[in-house]
Amino acid sequence: MFKFDDQEIDEANLITNIKNAYNDQLNYMGVTDGDLTRFSWSQNKHINITFIKIHSEFTIGKARSYLFFAEESAIDNIKYVDLYKKTDSFDFENFYQESEKLAYISKHNLLKITPQKVIKNSLQIISLTENSNESKLIQDIKRFGKDFAKHEYNSTKTSLESRGTIEKFPTLNKQIFVDKYHFDDMLRKINDNQFTDEFNQCLFAYENQKWFICAAGFGSCLEHLMLLTLQNYGKEKQLGYNPTASNYLKAFTKEPINLESRQLTYIDTLFRIRNSVDHHNSGYTQKMICDQLMEGITNVFNEYYVTSLSAK
Repeated sequence: MFKFDDQEIDEANLITNIKNAYNDQLNYMGVTDGDLTRFSWSQNKHINITFIKIHSEFTIGKARSYLFFAEESAIDNIKYVDLYKKTDSFDFENFYQESEKLAYISKHNLLKITPQKVIKNSLQIISLTENSNESKLIQDIKRFGKDFAKHEYNSTKTSLESRGTIEKFPTLNKQIFVDKYHFDDMLRKINDNQFTDEFNQCLFAYENQKWFICAAGFGSCLEHLMLLTLQNYGKEKQLGYNPTASNYLKAFTKEPINLESRQLTYIDTLFRIRNSVDHHNSGYTQKMICDQLMEGITNVFNEYYVTSLSAK
């Protein structure tokens, strides 16, 4: 339970409703399992939601403005802070963007905030009715979860559409490759000539429907990407001599990556499906396996390699 104004609110029930609204919006937008890594509250991720009562001249009757934001967290939780009187100032009223208002609150030490931990797409101002009952409050705050998912989706889509395409393989210049995989951006960030050459050869095999070669190559690219990730942390010695897929997985379970069991199962599955391509598979089945491996490489890049760059 937590206090909202003078009310006792069931915290667990409120979070569940917000999370359900978030997931319902993802489903409505057609987000598939392979794309969930781009969303801050998907799969086994958790957030801390803070909402702050702030002063605003643009309210009617008992309605009040509340500034919402989320941060990554080990568990899901929510807290409420009343800064209505402390934000009753001309300077604060002159800010119109949510980010500006949050920066004001942080700068004036009205609330301890670590700006770099705030999930930008979560920032919202929502109008709520003071002293409304718990059911009405939950119904109104659910909008945060819905809009949070929409903002993340639109932000990701805009970011993906702004990236270029791989010009070497013109028939791969389809919307799915532009929006979903953005391989050119991945290769530019990795900036490793050997990896780029290996990966481009896999795309060439994919383009020419050489599924066996493509799957085997993508499996090697996955291992190479995991190696580059470990090298960024200076932990490549954890692999030992002549490592296999199991050695890469074991190394990823150690510090500083600390791969969780569900993520371990996912990457292990990628290696297993790589080995499942043989002459008994139909062409369609083999293509699906290659698609899964491409998506897996993208996910490992987004989730682990990008994070490792800060340690490089």
